[in-house]
Amino acid sequence: MLFELQQFETQLHNPAGWDDHVFMYCDFSNINTEGAIIGATFQGCRFNNCDWYWGLFNTAIFVQVKFENCTFRGCSFYDCRFIECEFLNCEFTIDSFNKSCSFDKSVWYGCKQEKCKDIESEFKSMF
Repeated sequence: MLFELQQFETQLHNPAGWDDHVFMYCDFSNINTEGAIIGATFQGCRFNNCDWYWGLFNTAIFVQVKFENCTFRGCSFYDCRFIECEFLNCEFTIDSFNKSCSFDKSVWYGCKQEKCKDIESEFKSMF
């Protein structure tokens, strides 16, 4: 399902879900989620003050997406595509079991990061 120009504050509303949808120019703010499976496509979206715990990002596609003041704790990014995305003041940290975020088979094209924690070493050559 396609969602355009929508604002999601604190949570998604039915029928929106994190898997198999397309979000274009949507704003997500103050969303806190645990264990979500994210396999959607996001284009021109903005995530602000979102907290992801054990998020499973599987084959998600992010195009010109801006992440600002977001926290990713123990998240897995498997085979994701990040194209011209920006990460500002974001933190990629361990979960309660001391598990770091992982980025197996994910690819970054033309992305930028500024003042982020624990992503620089993963993709130092990409930024």
